[in-house]
Amino acid sequence: FTTLLYTIKFEEVMKQTVEEVIVSLGNFGNTQLITTLVFSLYQFIACVVAFSVSIFLKVPEWDCDSQKCSELTIKSGGKEISIFCQLTQQDYIWHDRTNIASEYGVYCDNAYLAALSITYYFVGYAIGTTLLGVSADKYGRKAVAVPTLALYTLVTVLVSSSSSYNQFLILRGISGVLHGGLQNVTHVLQAELIPPKYRNTCNTIKEGMFGFGLTISALMLYYITSWRTVFTILAILLVICTLVVGKFLPESPFFFAGKGEMTLALESLKKISDINRVKLPSGLVIANNTPTPTAEKMESISEILYVSFKTKMSVLGLFEVFFTHTLLLYCLSYHVSAVPGDVFVNSAMMGISSLPAYYWLYRSGDKYGRRKCLISFYCLTITCLFIAWCDTQGTPLIGPITVQLVCFVTARSCMLAVSSLMYLYTSEVFPSSARSGLVGISSMIARGGGILSSYVLILDSHNPSLVYLICIVSGSIALCLLTLLPDTTGRKLPETFAECDELLSGRTTVVTRKI
Repeated sequence: FTTLLYTIKFEEVMKQTVEEVIVSLGNFGNTQLITTLVFSLYQFIACVVAFSVSIFLKVPEWDCDSQKCSELTIKSGGKEISIFCQLTQQDYIWHDRTNIASEYGVYCDNAYLAALSITYYFVGYAIGTTLLGVSADKYGRKAVAVPTLALYTLVTVLVSSSSSYNQFLILRGISGVLHGGLQNVTHVLQAELIPPKYRNTCNTIKEGMFGFGLTISALMLYYITSWRTVFTILAILLVICTLVVGKFLPESPFFFAGKGEMTLALESLKKISDINRVKLPSGLVIANNTPTPTAEKMESISEILYVSFKTKMSVLGLFEVFFTHTLLLYCLSYHVSAVPGDVFVNSAMMGISSLPAYYWLYRSGDKYGRRKCLISFYCLTITCLFIAWCDTQGTPLIGPITVQLVCFVTARSCMLAVSSLMYLYTSEVFPSSARSGLVGISSMIARGGGILSSYVLILDSHNPSLVYLICIVSGSIALCLLTLLPDTTGRKLPETFAECDELLSGRTTVVTRKI
């Protein structure tokens, strides 16, 4: 009888969830270190791509090469774009810096093609983040990430050798599809391979590379004069990412557990233990939390339609917050050329200024919770935008135009931190079996904000204050919705829609764990 009781007790101890096993494997081992480093490198590449395209689509510096050009320049008091558009190719010469705009004639009457490039990219992004997100839930996170990285590398090489602007547009659209899927899958895979204690820290390091990458990009693009060289360098870095992810990272055990394939989940955990050089307990059994034998059918994305009404409203609110933060981030990003000063210096300053925001996120993400951090960043952003708006109305609240620049940089830094935290937050809200797909849908909706923001400069040329008003109003709506969403700090990742429903509807039956 004593032996029987001991056996039952032993089986209870050895039956653990996937997250409990990952925590027992050393919390932060080689697997988590490799995951953080390789995805941080990928985030740096994404930053360089975004910044370089926005710079290379602007008209480069030029000098007069005719009497007509010199007279118009003296009359206008400077090299204005309106003067440049009155000239012919015989009236000016480019500086040593050549870019996409000068090579393909994307300026003056063809300036709309620059916005078209952004639209192609974001439309592709919206398609990729959903299509590849759903595929990652069906076939596996790593199974989608590796071939997508390989294709993204190939497309980047083709971009560097494109011979016309039409080719460039098509390749930008394909790049958007691949990058959208990778951005989604990398966030989900990182959230599932890193335990709760270090999840916010590793996510902050990874996303902080976007701010750090902005500074490095400004320096790199200042000295590298050929846009084709930049994309060739990025392709080499993507090759490194592809090889590391393919060889060293395991498939997510949460993916197998969400499908009810506990044997494969155990094999994935065994690979993590080998990389971390920690032995799995003998006799370990992975707890199966799938509610029915038909788990694959029940745990599809369509199951979100059958959750409680309050949960549906919370999901819609989460989508709106995702949309708003992207709208604000890209509105402020595309507005950088309208800010006084050199575009490279301003961009480098914005990259450096975002580091304190990431540090605050690192220090407070676990201490005060995800939701409170998001609310604090939105409050600061709205305040800065309001001060800048008052400045455009001729009634500055504080001081000269320098204040507008400081407010602009601060607001953008806050939105970069919000972007980092939103992907982590949604990964902790949605269940394992549909996490990648639902995060992908959130990101797809957010691309609407990115597409809308690409035309913000058209409004800015007519009424600059209107841009600030749109950002203030949309940010205020998102702030109100954030107060209604739950906090996910310290909670186990939901494995079923039932647990997700309990979390979003405010019920307290979800198991929590103090970190």
